Amino acid sequence: MRAHNQHAMGRTLRWGLAFLVGGLLANACGVPGVSPVTYTQYQLTCCTRADIDQAWEPGATVELHWIVRTSTTTTVNPTHKAANSAVLLGPYSDVLTLKKAAGATNAVQGSVVTIDDRVAPTTPPVSYFFLAPDLPAGYYKLNFKTNFGDGSSAGGSSIVRVGMQ
Repeated sequence: MRAHNQHAMGRTLRWGLAFLVGGLLANACGVPGVSPVTYTQYQLTCCTRADIDQAWEPGATVELHWIVRTSTTTTVNPTHKAANSAVLLGPYSDVLTLKKAAGATNAVQGSVVTIDDRVAPTTPPVSYFFLAPDLPAGYYKLNFKTNFGDGSSAGGSSIVRVGMQ
């Protein structure tokens, strides 16, 4: 009797294994499975209008407030770090000269802000510019850039007045 029970148990295990393998093969051969997970991406754009419209004063610390935007939805799993930077170039005597981008004598680097593009910042990130007390007055080009860490980047520019009302 004991040999018969062992034989019956072995047969049950073989049939169970056969059903398991068959089920796995059916899933691999076109039976609908689990949908891929999607992730919302976030990115920063520069900057609030109030930051640009105000006159920046030499000797001051200026805050540049980044704007958080929902970008795209992706199924790519790894998170990505995006580094956002801005630099102030000038001075220029007028906007026309600035647009020709000839001869910036000063460059002021703002602090770099890094975010994980899968996590929405709870508060808008801020870059800081420390303007030297002797920074010449004039029009400055504010260049901003986001480096996505995969060899791609995006950017733009605005015009800022320093030491001018």
